[in-house]
Amino acid sequence: MLFKLCRLYTAITLIYLPYAFVQAAPKDEIVFALDSYVKKSVQQGIPGASLAVVVDGNIRLLRGYGVTKKGGKTRVNSATVFPLASISKTFASAATSILVDKGLIEWDTHVVPYLDNIEFSDPTLGKTVTLRHLLSQSTGLIAQAYSNLLEDNVRYTRILQMLKRVKFVCTPGNCYSYQNVVYNLSADMLALASGTDFPTLVKEQVFIPLKMNHASYGMDAFKQMQNRVVPHVKVKSGFAAVKPVNYYYKVPAAAGVNASAQDLAKWMLAQFGHNPSVLRPASLEIMHKPHIRANQYRYRAKLSNVYYGLGWRTFDYRGIKGFVHHGGWVKGIRTEMVFNPLTQTGMVFLTNCETDVAREIVLEFLELYRKHVEKE
Repeated sequence: MLFKLCRLYTAITLIYLPYAFVQAAPKDEIVFALDSYVKKSVQQGIPGASLAVVVDGNIRLLRGYGVTKKGGKTRVNSATVFPLASISKTFASAATSILVDKGLIEWDTHVVPYLDNIEFSDPTLGKTVTLRHLLSQSTGLIAQAYSNLLEDNVRYTRILQMLKRVKFVCTPGNCYSYQNVVYNLSADMLALASGTDFPTLVKEQVFIPLKMNHASYGMDAFKQMQNRVVPHVKVKSGFAAVKPVNYYYKVPAAAGVNASAQDLAKWMLAQFGHNPSVLRPASLEIMHKPHIRANQYRYRAKLSNVYYGLGWRTFDYRGIKGFVHHGGWVKGIRTEMVFNPLTQTGMVFLTNCETDVAREIVLEFLELYRKHVEKE
């Protein structure tokens, strides 16, 4: 009888494993503290969230919290899909590294004349802009150039025709200027280099080999997922559900990916070098390397040596070096991913609302990490 009960327990555990703890260590303060933090945040009003925690290169926690829509009964789990917003930028740099390894393009390929439909306001400066500048947010163009037009539902191709009006504020490579439209020129370059559209390229070269089974690009793919969240915005009474917006899906390299916490846990392991056939250690080192000092950053007061790498932000925290991070924010959605590749420890937080909890949990993780390191 005892043997049968053990077999039943094992079967149940395997069924629910993706939605709960994985290899959880009872004394792992990072795991349990973050789990408690998100539980409390849901109890205090955020509709739903999903959390992944990796410690020492092992997935220790995959869990969903709350509901996919306020007032509904469908629970969020670790397979629930969220729009990733700007965490999508990390996949563009990875796809670039893969094509660089194949000899199809170079990090320092010039945007012009590689893309013959692009004109810059200053042709002399414009001809020095490279793929590396796009991915490191160091093109020298005015920050957030024409992101407002995306939100006004202006066609991407129409916006590209207007890029020649955007002024340079510095020589390319000399200053940080965060972009979405301009960042997506990387997708156009990679599509030309590979001979396939950018979403298909990432799907075939990244999502499939890493078994990111819920990851996709675009609004249509998001709506086709049965297990997906509904975005929520802040109102006087708490949070109200809204329809997902399509505008940033127009720039897939900048903000086009949909994925779950399960997917991003695998993505984090790939950042730690666990899948060298997909992302070589040498390529990861290039992407995680600081490229340009990033002055505009909402965590800056708490951090030091804040830079932008290639599709990733990098910084030090209270004397601890080597953190890598990116967050995302689109109407009704917040996403965060932060890790330290030196110890292979990190966190993914996804929530279906606009909340400061997303910012605060990154700082919570960093402080927990510091205490964890000091105890060793």
